[in-house]
Amino acid sequence: MTINVESLKQHLCTAFCADVRVSEKNDFIRVSLPLTGRDGDHHTIYLKRAEGGWRLSDMGSTLMRLSYDNDTNTLLTGPRGKLFDQILTESGVREEDGEIYTEVQADRLLNGLFQIGQSASRIEDLGLWSKSRVESTFKEDLKSILLDVVSADDIEEDYIVPNIENASLYPIDFHIKTPGRPLYLFGVNTADRARISTIVMQHLIQNSHDFDSFVVCSDFYTLPRADGARLMNAANDMVQSLDNVTDLQRKLKHRIAQPA
Repeated sequence: MTINVESLKQHLCTAFCADVRVSEKNDFIRVSLPLTGRDGDHHTIYLKRAEGGWRLSDMGSTLMRLSYDNDTNTLLTGPRGKLFDQILTESGVREEDGEIYTEVQADRLLNGLFQIGQSASRIEDLGLWSKSRVESTFKEDLKSILLDVVSADDIEEDYIVPNIENASLYPIDFHIKTPGRPLYLFGVNTADRARISTIVMQHLIQNSHDFDSFVVCSDFYTLPRADGARLMNAANDMVQSLDNVTDLQRKLKHRIAQPA
């Protein structure tokens, strides 16, 4: 079957243009793209004349959509904050006071529209991380945040406590060296991880081991009530969500600074 490429190209261009809505709003030209966000609404870009071309902006709609289900003050920090910056750089757009924007030459308008539309879609997907973070990603995220506070030389992953009965059966997610008691940090993102972490802490306590424990949850409120209660009783300190990067780093610095 022979395909007429030029005819197909014309058909696609016509179909694409038919789905683009252009209107005027105040001092802006409003362009609704045939690209939809996770809420089902089309991405809308606002155009304004700039020197030699156009200024394209989402008028803050992308981060506003994220804020419906997330606290953006904590969402765009830590590993996701780094990915957010990476998306902006790769897409050739900028962010200022919640507004995603770019400036293009007059003959690059179509490219600019796709740039900002694509970046908006990728940024919205950051909201999925809280709901679908798998165990391996969760631990990588946690480690990345720890390394912003603690030197890599002062962190031991999957640590086995010496001189403890059957120690290999009770590994520690992260041993953080401090001037005082050893600090053991546990990452909890499932009910199973909550139970295992509680068992490890209780085993160390039963063996008269002197240590401080720190639990970081993916989302404490998704744990079964009994598992969460046992975890809280066993731990010295806790952060209820990995998204609370500021609280995690503050509490961690406090623990590390404690004298011997």
